[in-house]
Amino acid sequence: MRFIYTDLDNLSNQVPDLIQDKKFDEAEAVCRKLLRQYPEEIDGLHRYAELYEAQGKNRDAAEYYRKAVAFAEKAGGFGKESVQSFRQKAEKLALAEKG
Repeated sequence: MRFIYTDLDNLSNQVPDLIQDKKFDEAEAVCRKLLRQYPEEIDGLHRYAELYEAQGKNRDAAEYYRKAVAFAEKAGGFGKESVQSFRQKAEKLALAEKG
């Protein structure tokens, strides 16, 4: 079985690679594009959370993980494990921010 990658997939999959290469400005540009072109998808929120987490911006990362939780709960169709994972990351990062 072949999986067909969409433009959404291609954009979303660029972000972790850019983060790994420490190309944070480029990763952020892709995140902005995801939110602008695909507001009905969770990818932009999730990728922003990952970007901010990689940059050590815990408050911003926690905010975007919380946004991803709210999006997933409202939209439905997301596994409980995914939602719980986002929620746990938000809580962990919020605690880390408080020190």
